[in-house]
Amino acid sequence: MLYLVILLVIAAGAALTGFLRRRATDGITALKRRYQQLVFLSGPQADEALWRQLNAVRKKYPGRSEQWYLEKIVYDLERDRR
Repeated sequence: MLYLVILLVIAAGAALTGFLRRRATDGITALKRRYQQLVFLSGPQADEALWRQLNAVRKKYPGRSEQWYLEKIVYDLERDRR
């Protein structure tokens, strides 16, 4: 019985970890799409511009998550459009 409980706890933890990773990946994908919409560039051009901006933001604000950097870039672009 104890083994079953331990197995269920491990399975639940694995499922939760997978769910949270998927949500983070979906958020990053959505932010990249939003960036492409804001800069009016297509595929490779948008990717290159985003890569340059990510490097600049990483230098200015080290130690943050990838999603944070993307949120910062998108927020700044949206703010500058107002």
